[in-house]
Amino acid sequence: MPASNSSMIHKLQNAINEKFDAHILYNKQQWYSEKQNRPVSQYVIKKAIYDEQKGKHRNVELFSSCSQIQIVLWLRDYWYELNGWDIPHDNEKWEQAKELYEDKQKPNDIEPVMKGEKNGKSSSRKL
Repeated sequence: MPASNSSMIHKLQNAINEKFDAHILYNKQQWYSEKQNRPVSQYVIKKAIYDEQKGKHRNVELFSSCSQIQIVLWLRDYWYELNGWDIPHDNEKWEQAKELYEDKQKPNDIEPVMKGEKNGKSSSRKL
C-alpha cells in the first residue's frame, strides 16, 4: 500500500494507461478562496481523446474533486470497470459523493473547459 494518496493516484493512473492505453491525465489546480481565506486545491482527471476533425488530441474532464481520496476511489472504480469486475460498494460516503457528481453530469455533455475559464466564466489572476 502506498504511503500517500498522491502516490496511489499515480500508481492507478500508470496501471490504467499501461494496461488499457487509456491516456488518463491527472492534474492539480489551485486558487485562493476569499470565502475560506486560504488556497484551495482541486484535483482533475482528464482523458485525451483524438478529435478527427481537428486532427489532434483534446482533453476531456472525467472527474474532479477537492479531495484526493475521492480521486483515488474514482480511479479504483474506473480500474474495476475497465477490467470488467464488479465495482465494490464499500464506502457509503463515496457512494453519496459519486451520486451527487453523476447528478451534475449530463450524458453526452462533454464540453472541454477552455484554459483560464471555470464554469463558463473567464478567470483572471491579480498579482
